[in-house]
Parts: sequence; structure tokens; C-alpha cells
Amino acid sequence: MASRDYERMLDLAVAVMDSRNVDQTWSLVADELIRSLHGTTCVLSRSHRFVSRVIVLDEVEVWTPWFRGVLPPEAEERGRMPLHPLVRHYAETGDGEPRTVSDLLDDRTWRSTETFGSLRGTSGATRHIALPLHDMSGANRGFVLGRSGMDFTDRERAFVRRLQPLLRRVDGHVRQLKLWQDKAIDGMDRAAEVKLTSREITVLSLLASGLTAGGIASRLGASPRTVHKHLENIYRKLGTSDRLTTVLRAQRFGILPS
Repeated sequence: MASRDYERMLDLAVAVMDSRNVDQTWSLVADELIRSLHGTTCVLSRSHRFVSRVIVLDEVEVWTPWFRGVLPPEAEERGRMPLHPLVRHYAETGDGEPRTVSDLLDDRTWRSTETFGSLRGTSGATRHIALPLHDMSGANRGFVLGRSGMDFTDRERAFVRRLQPLLRRVDGHVRQLKLWQDKAIDGMDRAAEVKLTSREITVLSLLASGLTAGGIASRLGASPRTVHKHLENIYRKLGTSDRLTTVLRAQRFGILPS
């Protein structure tokens, strides 16, 4: 993989975390994954977990040449989708490393599965690589990218491993910003008035939830030093010097819900 592929994804990640519009984030990331890895399909499983010994997919978003979007739970396509061995692997093991199907099954076994037959008939994508984005709640989340032809090379696998911590940071940021947007009705306008960036907003919202700087760093996949820098900027912009006063003032300004 060329270094420019990683640089393009890095630029995209920075742009996403600087933006307050999170709705298109994963479409942009999926398009870039498809381009970089010569894929034809990309699936984001936002949560797959065990319920009464059955693996449940809470939300599935797909990008294919013929369909782009979230599959509703009652969708015909979703109802007849056989469970992918990569999804089963992550749900059963909690493994956090990127894997390909060939890491789990030999080619003959894979070709004999219902999943292989279904995917070959619908998309032609029979080579798959997964990029897990596990979160601290224990839910399994992640991308599965597919293509036809040759299996993923060692260089492509190394590229995905390099991308993983970057996309985990994007994931933590996007999910926290969305939670804040859902709770703080006028928060976006109020935050703009004091010139808080989207990354400062996510740090502030986690500060209000009681997390320490170390806890915030862990949640967002950032370094403690970076979090402390964001906190310094937040204190300066709100005219405060400690956690409690900062949270109370942000609530009074309408940046945080009361």
C-alpha cells in the first residue's frame, strides 16, 4: 500500500473530527476503504452481541454498487443473510485484531459455507477482511470489506492494522458527539458562540459525565496529553479553571444539558 493511502485516510479522519456534521462520517470512511483496498462492498455492523446464545445484529449499514444505507431490521436482505464467520468470530471471542476469512477457514471449508454461496451470488465478493472497532461497553462493532479475486496481501493487512487505531479514535469521537447532539438541543449554536471545536465538545461532554482526563483519553483513543490540551482550551474559552465550574457554566450557557 502506498503511504498516500494512509495519508488520505488521516486527512479524512482529521476533517471528520473537526466537523460537527457526523451523519456522513462512515460513508466517507467506507468509500475510502473501498478505494484503498480495491473493494466492491463494505459493511458496518454497529453492534453484534449474544442474546440467549443467539448473535444479534442491532444495526447494519452497507455500501455496494446497488445499495447504500442502513438495512432496517425487517429488511428482506437482512432476514436471509447467513451469519458471516468473521462476525461470529468476533462475537464469540472478543478478538480485537483485524482478520481475513482465510485466517479462520481454509479455502475449501469457506467455499462450502452458506455465506460464501450467498455472497458469491449477490455481490461476487468472496474475499473479506474485518476491521473491528470494539467500544468500552463490550459491544462488537466493525467493518467487513469484500472483494472478488485475490485474497488480501500482507501489505494490505498491515495497512488495515495501521488504520485501526485511527478509526477507533474517529469512532469514539463520532459516537460521543452524536450523544451530545441528541441531549443538548441548542448546544451546537451555544458552543459556536464560545468557539468550542467539535473535539473540545466531546471532551467537555465526557468531563461532565465524571470521567478523569485519563478516562476521557481512553474513551476517545487519544493521549492524556492531548486531552489536557483540550481541557486547557475549554477552561480558557469558558473563563474557568476547574472541572465543576466548567460543567456548571457550560450548562448555564446551554452547551451541556442541565
